Amino acid sequence: MRGTRIAGIGLLVLVSGVGRSRAQAPSSELARQHLESGLQFYEQERYNQALNDFQIIVSSMGDTEYADDALLRIGQYYLEVEEDFAEAAKHFQSLLERYPTGDKAPGAYYYLGAVSLRSHLEMAGVDDAMANFQRVIRLYPQSPFVPAALAATGAALERSRRWEEAIGAYYQVVSEHPNSAWAPGAQFAIGRSVARNGDPMQAMLELQRVRNLYPESEEAKQALDFLTVLYRFYALPELGRPVAFQVDSRFQTSMADRYDKVQAIRISPSGIHVLEEGRKRIVNLDWSGKLASTQSAAQPRSLSVDSRGTPIVANEKGLIVDGKPVVLRIPKEQGPKELEKVRAAVRDRLGNLYVYDDDQKAILRFDSAGTFAGAFPDANRREVLRLAVDPADNLVVLDNERSVTVFSPGGTRVASIERRAPRWELKKPVDVAIDPSGYLYVLDEDEAQLAVFDPSYQFVLLLTRQSLGGTLTKPITLDVDRAGDLYVYDDQTKSVVRLH
Repeated sequence: MRGTRIAGIGLLVLVSGVGRSRAQAPSSELARQHLESGLQFYEQERYNQALNDFQIIVSSMGDTEYADDALLRIGQYYLEVEEDFAEAAKHFQSLLERYPTGDKAPGAYYYLGAVSLRSHLEMAGVDDAMANFQRVIRLYPQSPFVPAALAATGAALERSRRWEEAIGAYYQVVSEHPNSAWAPGAQFAIGRSVARNGDPMQAMLELQRVRNLYPESEEAKQALDFLTVLYRFYALPELGRPVAFQVDSRFQTSMADRYDKVQAIRISPSGIHVLEEGRKRIVNLDWSGKLASTQSAAQPRSLSVDSRGTPIVANEKGLIVDGKPVVLRIPKEQGPKELEKVRAAVRDRLGNLYVYDDDQKAILRFDSAGTFAGAFPDANRREVLRLAVDPADNLVVLDNERSVTVFSPGGTRVASIERRAPRWELKKPVDVAIDPSGYLYVLDEDEAQLAVFDPSYQFVLLLTRQSLGGTLTKPITLDVDRAGDLYVYDDQTKSVVRLH
């Protein structure tokens, strides 16, 4: 804390103040050393040691100028590492109560807003978040947390689908704080918001600015991937050129035996994963297609990868989440009943599980601890083939009628995609995939084709067998990477194909 303390009047108070200052000098220096030590441990991801240093400052040196720094860091740990939103908010609130005039108060307001935004899936929390971000911007205009609050305001406005206002907030970051750590992300978010506001060609210009202005940033890599998607789907047709994928001849899978009853192909940051029901295993490939490893999977039915890159295997009796079994129970009059015919499962950003069970003929929702939360979106019986979660945490459902329905986290129907429409016809949809930019891909087995929809679930184009390289004959599952490259399993040739 570096706020100014109010000195008393009178000799006795003055003398006691001088004595306290002298006594605090060693304490302040020790607090500084603990803070530096804690920051080094934090950078090294040695969180227990870092927290120990920060906690010593808070509990034993709370009257030093470094106490609010330590409280802020503890709150950041619970927010960013543990994702324990209640514990994080408790520390940020404590900072504001104990050190309201300190220079870390704007940081506490910013992170309280981040807690509100990150701990909710829909609009709940957006108003509280924006109120805290505005406190930073208005009350502390010189604070280094201002560009962070402006960027977070843009994210909250995006959550509200207020694209033009979000673009305005992001522009403030890049124009007023071009050298801040938040500027590359804000410029990238301008391109994303412009695309979602219906102008993909202008979005390409904004994304190219990320690469020009911040060429060494992580956002520059993401911008290149997003540019590739937009160029393929919008710029090529604008130029009168066909949209076409080519088979990547460099992607060569070498297996000692042929795949047996593949249920799903999914990608994660570590590579490509193929779930075989026949051999009860997951085959892990590296990015060149070479076999990296295999792992057994008892009675596997489906495979998904959540936003953190964690694999989730659905089997007859429950789930395997990051290698650990999860037994799912639902309440019955005679007592809790374990699910016995789990067919599909996905997990959203907050850890909530959406599970389809063939006995119950329903999508069931469980919280992050595996506690039953109810049927989703309602108690109506339905048969489900595939589940997916989009970047906005909407649930995408491919049902037995071969139509795709999108539900918000609250259960509201967001979009419906039928098998036939004036601009497309799908004979037998068998899988869905969503790229990190939010584009939906619906795979048609019978015609070996692919329908593409934008993040608002508006039709973009139909990729025919010829435009997918002309080699697919019976594609049954797919996934897509950041650049829009496709990984498809063809059951006719028993092979994994990469299309780029």
